[in-house]
Amino acid sequence: MRIAIFLIAFVTLTGTAHAQLKLLAEDSRVIQSCIKEQGSRNESPERCIGIIANPCLDRPDGQSTLGQIQCYQREHLVWDDILNESYRRLQEQLDGKLKTALRDMQRVWIQSRKLQCEFYREIIQGTLATPLGANCMNIETARRAIYLTNLLGI
Repeated sequence: MRIAIFLIAFVTLTGTAHAQLKLLAEDSRVIQSCIKEQGSRNESPERCIGIIANPCLDRPDGQSTLGQIQCYQREHLVWDDILNESYRRLQEQLDGKLKTALRDMQRVWIQSRKLQCEFYREIIQGTLATPLGANCMNIETARRAIYLTNLLGI
């Protein structure tokens, strides 16, 4: 019962937090610039994960549970946009079996990410679980966006 109540609270809280946030052009610019800079240095674009969320968490409004969730979701919006654009471009490049394989692979990844990030609720069962779940969504989405972007270069 406790898990069910927490799940309802998590969905409500994260849904509300996410609904209030919009993809900011400045956030997108910061992450895109970071990705390009890392590429020019032959370093991993994974170094860009947290570039929006981490400074946000250091601000007073990023100290509450809701504030932490919003910091992670703010960055997540950018990575999700990159992921979706990369996926769309890959779908345009591929035909037949490869197009279907990409779609199926992406569906499995979405389910895996969901299960992985929901695991925090199961193991922690406290207030910290929600921001950790939001951080997980941000990190895993960023990693997938980087992966799909790299596939475009093959």
